Amino acid sequence: MDDILAARTRFETAIDGWAPPAAHGVGLRPSAAPDHQPEHFPLVNAYGHRLPAVVIATVVGHTAGTAAYRLTREELERAIELISPAEAYLDYDHPNLGSWRDRILPALTEDPEAEVVAVFIGEEPEESPDPAIDAFRAAFPDHAVAIAAATAGAEVVRKMYGTDLSHFDKSPTDFATEADLASEKAIRETIATYRPEDAFEGEETGRSGDSERRWLVDPLCGTLNYAAQTPLAAVNVALVTPNGVETAVSADPISEEIFWTDSASAWLRQGGGDTVLTPSPRTRLVDIQCDGMLDRPFVGGQLVADPRLRAQFGPRVMSSALAVAWVSAGRRAAYVTDGHLDGSVHFTAGIALCQAAGCVVTDLNGDPIHTGRGMIAAADAATHQLLLDLVRPHLAAADGP
Repeated sequence: MDDILAARTRFETAIDGWAPPAAHGVGLRPSAAPDHQPEHFPLVNAYGHRLPAVVIATVVGHTAGTAAYRLTREELERAIELISPAEAYLDYDHPNLGSWRDRILPALTEDPEAEVVAVFIGEEPEESPDPAIDAFRAAFPDHAVAIAAATAGAEVVRKMYGTDLSHFDKSPTDFATEADLASEKAIRETIATYRPEDAFEGEETGRSGDSERRWLVDPLCGTLNYAAQTPLAAVNVALVTPNGVETAVSADPISEEIFWTDSASAWLRQGGGDTVLTPSPRTRLVDIQCDGMLDRPFVGGQLVADPRLRAQFGPRVMSSALAVAWVSAGRRAAYVTDGHLDGSVHFTAGIALCQAAGCVVTDLNGDPIHTGRGMIAAADAATHQLLLDLVRPHLAAADGP
């Protein structure tokens, strides 16, 4: 992996003014097709696979922003030649090399008049008259849109971290900052670029649109941590349809890690590559949500103080749904929260990640999630059962007489 990163750095430093694209891809329009269509792009890269991006940029002379370039056969072969050494790294997938060499190049051999095009999408939304760019944007799968949106928000949050931020009070103990608002704006604009007909629901700006496809957005989960310059926060984006959660992302704006799922599997994207998320109870750390009502006992506060819990687990109170994503990655053995979570902008992404990664996710009674209140998301069945037993008496106390 170090060799791949070193190669990428060499290419990037050789391009004066290089700015990594928000998305990129190479497509082929058959000679019989009058114009580019989404299906002409076999692979869409959103905030990932930066080595292929800079290799193609090197060949066509791209530096930054949104643009499309027509490639000759010789240029495509040159790009394949430049990126082929990365194939020696066997622990990392090379989908772009496979697409260029094994799909596009043979298709060009069969149809020499076909048009090969490389598309780059810049960080800032830009209009373009090139139909190849429109087709490429339309080719984005939902998970790529979610990654692009969450990453756009995370970039805003990262740049504003540690600055003097204006606060907007929500309650005596909660507030939003201008970073929350700016992140949500960036996320909304990104989603509108690729899915203009979809509905949007953000923590700060509320709901708009009436489509059955609804994007749930928490632009900065862990605002109080963030405002206190404590780097424990997340940017959460999830797409909900009548079929359930189709895709979800929880992005750590400080570490630049992206936890994402297409609902079938769950991945961690870091440094441009993806690795499978693997839950594990080995840390014995259980994160507990302790924000709750003030006039009666609630599960989180009581559970943290329970010596039976501390005898078996290390309780943690991170106060960000980033900890839910950490369960899917094996960094936490479990996460426990009270409350009603169905349709939550805070928790929908993390729940989807844990489910796709194979965690045991239920309500506090052990019933399917959203049947009753709260959630236990555990790395495995044994951890889940232990926590169910520990939660049960506190749940009864929280319910009151």
